[in-house]
Amino acid sequence: MSQPPGSPADSRGNAGDQLSQARANGRSAAAAFEAIGRCARAEAPQDSLPPAISGDPAQEHARLAGAVCALRHLADRFSRLSFGDAMRAADKEYKLPRIGYGRPAMAARVGMAGEAIGICERSIAAPRRHHRGFWPPDTLSYLYGHARSRGVSLDSIVAGLTTRLLTDLRHYADHQGTDFQQALAAGTRAHAEQRLRAEGPFETGQQHGQLPAAAPLPVTEPFPLTATNQGIVISAADAEWLLIRTAARNQQSRESGLSASPRDADDERVLTEALAAARRQAAEEVFAGLAPQVATRVMQIEDGPARAAGLGREHGRTATPPHCDLEIDGDAGKLLDALGETERTTNSNHGYRLSLVTAYAEAYQQATRHGTPPGGSPAHIAARDFPHPSPTSRTPGTPGPVRWAPASPQAQRHGHRPGAQ
Repeated sequence: MSQPPGSPADSRGNAGDQLSQARANGRSAAAAFEAIGRCARAEAPQDSLPPAISGDPAQEHARLAGAVCALRHLADRFSRLSFGDAMRAADKEYKLPRIGYGRPAMAARVGMAGEAIGICERSIAAPRRHHRGFWPPDTLSYLYGHARSRGVSLDSIVAGLTTRLLTDLRHYADHQGTDFQQALAAGTRAHAEQRLRAEGPFETGQQHGQLPAAAPLPVTEPFPLTATNQGIVISAADAEWLLIRTAARNQQSRESGLSASPRDADDERVLTEALAAARRQAAEEVFAGLAPQVATRVMQIEDGPARAAGLGREHGRTATPPHCDLEIDGDAGKLLDALGETERTTNSNHGYRLSLVTAYAEAYQQATRHGTPPGGSPAHIAARDFPHPSPTSRTPGTPGPVRWAPASPQAQRHGHRPGAQ
């Protein structure tokens, strides 16, 4: 029996196919970047609404879905941009009372959306070659200037323009007589399928039979292909496992007085909704059913650096070869495996994993040099002070892909110590 596009069997193509799809995904992100750049330049309202397209409604639906898909790829490339937040903000803006919102303003929004769709289509079909960097340099320069003039970051400008364009696309859909929610769903599916072909499915790294910690709840519907910031999830069991770890990270951050990562908050929401759809349950019921496992994982996170330091002291005292390189960068895969950190490293879990590696390495070095480390050692400081904020800041001129999609499954998991470039 043939497999549908985006199915697990379809996603395990050769490296050339994956690289080709990854490049195509990058072109989509760059196309959306150009489209929001055009939005930033649009100031003057138009006098009249553009004519409604009278062609094939299916074609117009596909054009809207393509623009949504490109914007999803764009959000993937900015570590502080939450597509879910942008979509919710756009929904609120779209529903605001339109008092004083006259025809010229509406015409401008509909016209801008149509132009942005055209930019996406042209840029994907015939991408420009850039001598420097990933993003179109003229658009990047303009948006940096746009951000500086408002005293905000590039990420904030991109997030705001993404929200604005999503709102405009809804007005455009209304003008064309097209169902935006259906186009949104189609664009979301296309984005997930394209990422699956480029990355392969999310891998927990657990041995068969270890997943999940508790028996998974039964599903009544096929599990929907689900795109998260940590990978593409293709099964309910993997979704449960990832939801437990993501929700626990969010809860532990909040308990430590830090805000949960917007991207982790997105992942918690989409995983909960996907499991709810597969089980025909309310999202609240899904989350309540996993609460004990989430609580257990929170305890594991809180105890993690101390456990890593204990393992480092034991290995140092017994002259066991260290489970990670003790220099500033290097392979930490064996250590992370031993501590149960088996999935890929992301911006969201980077800080926690760094605290584990630091605690282990410091304790190992102290044990081999001086015996038991003092209470103020970096290992104990790491155990006390995590979770650390995700290291997502970038210097001007260097926005780029979030490091959730390395080339190979091993690299995806932990081929290098977190933070190594």
